[in-house]
Amino acid sequence: MKRCLFFILLFIFGFTVIIYGQEAQLTVDQCVEIALEQNPDIIRGEFTVKIAGKDVTVAMSNFLPYISTSMQYNHSVVGPSSALRIDPQTGILVPIQPSEIASWSSSIGISVNQTIFNGGYDIFNFNRSRAMKSSAEYTFENTKQTVIYVVKERYYNLLAAEKLLGVAEETILSSEESYKRAQVLFEVGKASKSDVLKAEVQLGTGQLNLIQSQNSLSIARASLNHILGLDVDYQIQVVDDLDIPEMEVSYEDAAANTFMYHPSLIGREYDVKASKAGVSMSISQYLPSISAFYGYNWRQKDFSMVKNMLDSDYSWYVGVSLSLPIFQGFSRVANLSRARFNYQSSLEALEQTKRDLALEVKQAYFDVQQAKKSIEVTRNQVASAEEDLRLNSEKYTLGSGTMLELIDAQVSYATAKSDHIQSLYAYKKAIARLQQTMGKLEK
Repeated sequence: MKRCLFFILLFIFGFTVIIYGQEAQLTVDQCVEIALEQNPDIIRGEFTVKIAGKDVTVAMSNFLPYISTSMQYNHSVVGPSSALRIDPQTGILVPIQPSEIASWSSSIGISVNQTIFNGGYDIFNFNRSRAMKSSAEYTFENTKQTVIYVVKERYYNLLAAEKLLGVAEETILSSEESYKRAQVLFEVGKASKSDVLKAEVQLGTGQLNLIQSQNSLSIARASLNHILGLDVDYQIQVVDDLDIPEMEVSYEDAAANTFMYHPSLIGREYDVKASKAGVSMSISQYLPSISAFYGYNWRQKDFSMVKNMLDSDYSWYVGVSLSLPIFQGFSRVANLSRARFNYQSSLEALEQTKRDLALEVKQAYFDVQQAKKSIEVTRNQVASAEEDLRLNSEKYTLGSGTMLELIDAQVSYATAKSDHIQSLYAYKKAIARLQQTMGKLEK
């Protein structure tokens, strides 16, 4: 059902691209859906999980008996012999075998071999493969969480780039208006040539900022297309959600969720289990192995007699074997040492992951708090800068203000608006980051 919905979404997306000249309007959730189906890291992760599942099947097959059967039909010819012997009746040398001899042989056989005990190797190997499969599943889940976060981050970066481009365009209009006003006032003798030049420089600076904003927008759009697995030149139209989400969670709860649900941490715990089973596998190589075997064979010159294979010309055997390895070079010692080193390494990797997540959740939590406070501060800055720009614009028109004051007010207003836009999307990205750190980032 999930894959069917994806293809429906992809069809709608493709149809929109055709109709509107490679432009499609997508929400952040739709972008996440596309990335979860098309992103190369996701696809590789799915294959890794499937391979790990097959390894479990292989390990489980070691508990089952090995059964093999064979059927042969042979025709052989032995040619005349060049060796001679003395005929006891005539005393003449004659060939030992004067003519060729042909023979026919048919056989059917079946053999069964069942391992009864091999030091627990098969059990430990099965446990190890299951732990590795679980580790692969949680690693894949961590990959999905990362992809979802990157999609949201680039989606919000694209929205911010669009808004910042609007600020740059608005600044150009304001600078053009100031430049024209300075020229008019200069012509009537109410402004100096310096004011005109300053306004012209400010206009040029605004035009340069506009180009930079346009480039940033193109890069942000290409980055989103890239994570979605789409052509970087697709002109995706993103849908802006102006709501400011609330993240009501304490630091203690966030940290607890991280250590309980984060997939990378759970995956590391399964890595420890797998490496511990590897140590037990290496120890089992020092123990004896016991196996039972059975075989049944039928052999006859005439294959048509196979119908009587259970009545005549048969042989069968059954038995139990015990083997105890005494010396195999130093391979067992090396394997055991390597397994123990791998176990210690996995323990250290687990502890390092815990330390990394402890730092990550602390940073993510306080980034959310800072970004939330930044929204309120920058909103007030915009209101103040807007009022300051209005007053300086009126003062300059009336001749009581300077061009430098007006330019400073324009720069402050543009900076305040840019900071407010960035704080809005920084807050959304910070929430997504905290949710990812908690292992609860949703589509």
